[in-house]
Amino acid sequence: MSEKVVLIDASVAGASGDMILSALIDILQDDDAVVPVAASLLIYDPAVRVQVFEKTLDDISGKHLEIAKDDSVRFDPSSLREIITVLSEELELSPKGKKLAKEALEQIFRAESRAHDTPIEELHLHETGSIDTILDIAGTMYLLEKAELLEDARLLCTSVAVGSGTIETEHGELEVPVPAVAEIIVEHEMPFHKGDAKTETLTPTGAAILATLAEGYVESRDAFEEEQRGNGFGSRELGDIPNVLSISVGKLEEKPPEVQPEETPTEKEPQTERQPTKIEEMPMEIGKWNQDEVIVIEANVDDVDGEVLGNMIDTLMSDGMALDVVIIPAYGKKNRPCYVVKVISPINRLDNIAEILIKNIGTLGIRYTTWSRLKAQRETIVTRLEIDGEQYMVRVKLSRGPDGSIVNIKPEVDDIVTVSQATGIPIRELKPRVILQAHAVTE
Repeated sequence: MSEKVVLIDASVAGASGDMILSALIDILQDDDAVVPVAASLLIYDPAVRVQVFEKTLDDISGKHLEIAKDDSVRFDPSSLREIITVLSEELELSPKGKKLAKEALEQIFRAESRAHDTPIEELHLHETGSIDTILDIAGTMYLLEKAELLEDARLLCTSVAVGSGTIETEHGELEVPVPAVAEIIVEHEMPFHKGDAKTETLTPTGAAILATLAEGYVESRDAFEEEQRGNGFGSRELGDIPNVLSISVGKLEEKPPEVQPEETPTEKEPQTERQPTKIEEMPMEIGKWNQDEVIVIEANVDDVDGEVLGNMIDTLMSDGMALDVVIIPAYGKKNRPCYVVKVISPINRLDNIAEILIKNIGTLGIRYTTWSRLKAQRETIVTRLEIDGEQYMVRVKLSRGPDGSIVNIKPEVDDIVTVSQATGIPIRELKPRVILQAHAVTE
């Protein structure tokens, strides 16, 4: 029996909390489905109200949710945690629903904390501190349970459209995606693209909900057999782009098992003893991991101070001498504290490394062995970061898997520090922006 799958399609207009709620209401075909959630919040904000409208755009029909609230009512992280705990009990969410609601809220706190380099309990929340953040998160879990899609279904998501340009917030004008969204995308390696909209299409709450719910991501809907769909419209006008998110229920097509051709009986060839294949003779298939060999060199030392060891690392890493150097604290002979110096280097550098170690740390000898490595394909690109009309160039190291997909993006820390010093923007905020920019130009 095929597994029930819920597919959240945020590939055109991204996602926000109210769009997710609207799509779930459309699936349930019950405009009052989210009313119990809003009613439970009246004690915290007596002005909170929800209205659901039918909406049709071109050939797309669905629901649009409008939330009225008191904009002056704001909460700190501790208050929001308490509210969502109480709300989970009042709505009688299942243990899984409670867990996911708390996880989504924590996603927002962690992202805001990293983006502003501030401990969570000291955060001064702006948009994400309003009552509709709780309504969006708790309401999503409540409606998923009401639709019986939380416990017995697998939730997947498409690549998410994040938008482009800038947006005016209570923090001032921010580049899209805003720092909190960028942090969530990077933390969860969420597949994304800019899309055609020239504004924000992925909100922090929308990103947190998707990151919490998605058990995996799909490139397209091609292999998805849809049985039911709900469409949720957002509030922003995106021009010719339909501002709609869809949630579909169905199943993924199962590939039929490959049928192996029947073997024709033939006379068996005499078996010969199989000889072991040396590593250097193993064929390298195109598209597989890169392979090479390195020398791993070690020495134990117990009578060298930190200054000498620190300088030796710089010497070993200069001019491509060593590929990596680590110094591991240990206990050696006579129970004395010591260090294990471990160097990875190209094979042709063995003599040079040995000379540096013996001269600098006084060891009487070294041990070494040859190791085989499998490596990701690596390349360095330069990304252009525009801040307040100024252009900054940042080097970025890319690693790719055998199929060419990006497995890691790492900005050059020296370049990030330079930009931070020139702009006053914290390194924590710059890194995800550079990663997103690098990802966008290598899509």
